[in-house]
Amino acid sequence: MRSLLLLVFVLPFFAAAQINRSAKELASERIQLYVKNKLFKNKQYAPVSYGEIKQVGNKQSDVVWVLAHTFEITGGGQHSFEQTAVTRQPYKFLFYLDGKMNVLKAETYYSN
Repeated sequence: MRSLLLLVFVLPFFAAAQINRSAKELASERIQLYVKNKLFKNKQYAPVSYGEIKQVGNKQSDVVWVLAHTFEITGGGQHSFEQTAVTRQPYKFLFYLDGKMNVLKAETYYSN
């Protein structure tokens, strides 16, 4: 009886955690496509970290979710003597997503 009662109280927490994890995975896939196809075309993209997905409380906006993401873009530069140098540029962005996890807008931010 105790185990059944414990299961009734714990099960909603596990279900909510699974939903948030699935939402974050879908958002990270959509963000990766957005970065590769819209922001940095023909550049090498390497994800560094995804922040926590947060729900926005503003009902008058199309934005439902916000996700912070840090990534690196690898670009090649030309040096003398026909040698190429690979440079990695880190970026930090906030991505604003709608209810279907489509990216509405992205903006960069700096943190210390």
